[in-house]
Amino acid sequence: MNKEIIVGIDFSNASLTALRLSVDIANRTNSNILMLWVQTAEKDPMEAENILKDLCKSFSVSLGENEISYKIAEGKRVHSTINKVIKEREPYLLIIGTNGNSGFDERFAGANAFKTLSDCPVPVLLLRENFNFNKQLENIVLPIDSTPDTRQKVPWTIEFARMFPNTCIRVLGLQSYSGKTIRNEVESYVESVERLLTQKGLRFTIEMRDSDNSTLTTLDYAKEIGADMIVIMTEQEKTLSNLFFLGPYAQQMINLSPYPVLTITPKEINGAGR
Repeated sequence: MNKEIIVGIDFSNASLTALRLSVDIANRTNSNILMLWVQTAEKDPMEAENILKDLCKSFSVSLGENEISYKIAEGKRVHSTINKVIKEREPYLLIIGTNGNSGFDERFAGANAFKTLSDCPVPVLLLRENFNFNKQLENIVLPIDSTPDTRQKVPWTIEFARMFPNTCIRVLGLQSYSGKTIRNEVESYVESVERLLTQKGLRFTIEMRDSDNSTLTTLDYAKEIGADMIVIMTEQEKTLSNLFFLGPYAQQMINLSPYPVLTITPKEINGAGR
């Protein structure tokens, strides 16, 4: 049975960029693609459906045996409508395009963006409309902090590393200034990730950084190593800088990252997840 990738479509250039990338991932994972448009007053439904049909025809050529289809959903709130469809269909992955330097398109902006990610039971990949299709995915940044669930994103990082040959996982240990106990926890988590990646035979590096803001430290490191993707949890270590100045970690990363961001919602377990 084929997996399914859902792509959020609002007919912007960013969402079409997301659609293009979904084809590549679908071919690597033997997945079908479902384009999801949440009906809005700005777009005539018949016009929207005609565009969706044309997109199906255009992209089906590149999918081989996999299929592409579309769904028009109705709902008062974009984020809750998306997540309702996600829970019904249980896809492998949700992909959403973002616009320019302003983060999400207005339909996904602000609280809607964060609610979509926070409530989504499957991983969400976000990328900007200027995503470079000519560059190979070579460096995945994997930030590890002191939260018990921080390692739940490791299996999905491994998934993408295997999906794209020659990828190197860049493990970034984020040590806050909260004392020796917290620092020891981060070191312990990083060591367990190191053992797992070694066991799986994957390429990786380890870097430890002191940080009072996880987002800014991660983005600085990503720039230094020429990152191609950052993997985060929707809930991350909370610091005074995060809460009072820039907002929740995931929301900061979405707004500020020029790199694709894969977000994972923690499951109600401790440890590394599956």
